[in-house]
Amino acid sequence: MHFCSAFELTPEGLKRTHEVDIDESIGEQTGNKINYLLAGALVLALAFIAYEKLFTSSADVSLERSIAVLPFEDMSPDKSQGYFGDGIAEEILNSLARLNQLVVIARTSSFNFKDSNTDIREIGQKLNVNYVLEGSVRKDRDKVRITAQLIEVTSGAHIWSQTYDRELTSIFALQDELTFAITQALKLNLLPEQVEHEAGMTTNPQAYELFIQGRELAYQRSSESLKQAADILQQAIKLDEQFYLAKAQLYMVYSFADNYGGFIESLRQAEKERLFWELMIAPDFPLKTLVIATQASDSGNLAISVKLYQQAYEKAPNDPLIQNVSTLALDNILDGIKRREKILKTNPQSQINITNLVFLYLVTEQPDKAQAMLSTMEKLFPENTQNFLPNIYYSYAYQQDIEATLALINDYRSEPSADYRRAKSAINILAGNIDTALDYIDEELRQSPEYAEQFINALLLLLDLDTRGKLNEQQQQRYQQLPISESTQTELLVFYKLLLGDETLYEQQQQLTGLSAEEFIQRVDLNQTEPYDYAAIKKRKGDDRYVQVLKTSLAYSSSQCQQTQNKVGWFCAGIMDFIGGISEQQTQNMFKRQPMLDTYLIGIEKFILTAPVYYGLSQHPEFEPLANAFLDRTFRKWNPDLVAEKVTASPTK
Repeated sequence: MHFCSAFELTPEGLKRTHEVDIDESIGEQTGNKINYLLAGALVLALAFIAYEKLFTSSADVSLERSIAVLPFEDMSPDKSQGYFGDGIAEEILNSLARLNQLVVIARTSSFNFKDSNTDIREIGQKLNVNYVLEGSVRKDRDKVRITAQLIEVTSGAHIWSQTYDRELTSIFALQDELTFAITQALKLNLLPEQVEHEAGMTTNPQAYELFIQGRELAYQRSSESLKQAADILQQAIKLDEQFYLAKAQLYMVYSFADNYGGFIESLRQAEKERLFWELMIAPDFPLKTLVIATQASDSGNLAISVKLYQQAYEKAPNDPLIQNVSTLALDNILDGIKRREKILKTNPQSQINITNLVFLYLVTEQPDKAQAMLSTMEKLFPENTQNFLPNIYYSYAYQQDIEATLALINDYRSEPSADYRRAKSAINILAGNIDTALDYIDEELRQSPEYAEQFINALLLLLDLDTRGKLNEQQQQRYQQLPISESTQTELLVFYKLLLGDETLYEQQQQLTGLSAEEFIQRVDLNQTEPYDYAAIKKRKGDDRYVQVLKTSLAYSSSQCQQTQNKVGWFCAGIMDFIGGISEQQTQNMFKRQPMLDTYLIGIEKFILTAPVYYGLSQHPEFEPLANAFLDRTFRKWNPDLVAEKVTASPTK
């Protein structure tokens, strides 16, 4: 009975009833033939079942339902459709991950085996799963063939396999059908309607293909790949204005660019704002929640953003991007470590997760665990771009070993990233290699002027050396001839003056004179350090209105500083000053525990005796000798020209 009601016989063969056009059905012509056909079909079905049992195994119900979905192999003749196979596999993975009955390895880890000749059983053991899904895709114009097979890891037995030939227009239905077949092979006892694709998806095959191509580029996290991803995602959206998943992905591309480069800041902010409002009318889906959380965070609404980040994680705990960003937002450091260690189960080869674990282990004084993670990364991802940052955390920020950091930079062989550019330019200045730094900055900026933002800290160090007459004549000339825009030069000078305790230029530039505290907070960019430096200077001069209104936006960072006893960074001194009540003992403890050096504004701590962020410390008698001792074993030791031999802290009034 189910056989008859579910299918119609057409001139093209047997089809599901919902796929048959009413004019296409020949049910009346074939009604009398069905009885005869059913008898034969039953015999064939029974024979097939017997045959199937000879060549496939049944899923062992005693095993944990844990599965890794590998990227589907590109079977096109010219191997140009790799992104399409990856996209199909990812959508299947996402559908499976929405099922509570399954433990699904996240994309980041399972896709690390793309183009690998590693045995399936070995892959399963490395990912700690009982089942692996592999497959292949061949797309030819508007037709697609997908072959998939489910393998039990321990025995290597094929639990299920199938080949599908479809029109590209039915790709979405095919994904659902394939996913449902996998759940049945794993004996999950689901109904077809319980397998759903994500809200916000398109029904346009061309837009979908562009989307998976753009998403794949976004995963590469480089300035060039992000620019390409944005262009392709915009093409997808033009084909379907209601393709909200593509809009959310595009928003995150611009968000990634905050760290990886690729777009000027004004464009990033404008595009994020536009996409945010367009997504407000979209149906609910996890990536949309992540976008709203990110926008709330960028706008300074931290309490709201933290809640939204955790909502996104609850909706999609297996999504690598949501895993990372939502965990970064956790207020409790130990909770962050616990979650990241938990993520290792479903995403054991996530470089970003391991990188953040390295940092968390270091700020909680667990260097042995950090080193173990670094060793794991080196084994899993030799010569990979993302290995660079956690090693910088260890060698520069934690060990404060300039020679080891230089060796790390000189040995780097991967594609340059924003972190690499930032470190290579600034670390060479800190080590006294001024000419090397000038050569590198000049070459990079002439090729890509938008990289100026990634060299801000190096340019700041050069500005200071030039101002104090520490560059030779040739270096001074080369520095002044660097292809830097007038706006960047102004930005540098404003920041430099603030670090010396002079707020007048910033006040003029932002037109802050006479503003109330409420007007001030609306005028400035709370994601930059300048408003906090300005507020600290004004507080020292007797006006604490701006400090008071900025306290709320520092709540998260304040919590991180308190939990790590300020090990997380020297900026904790400024936060303590804002909150109030820095004791002499706290001052001494900061120098004893040696906070991590800043890996974003590399070299910023050389201004420890003058910068507003350290005012809270400098009020104590013990501060000046402790600060000079710190400078003696770091910046003065690395490059004597960086800091004068004897520097006195800025006066308290």
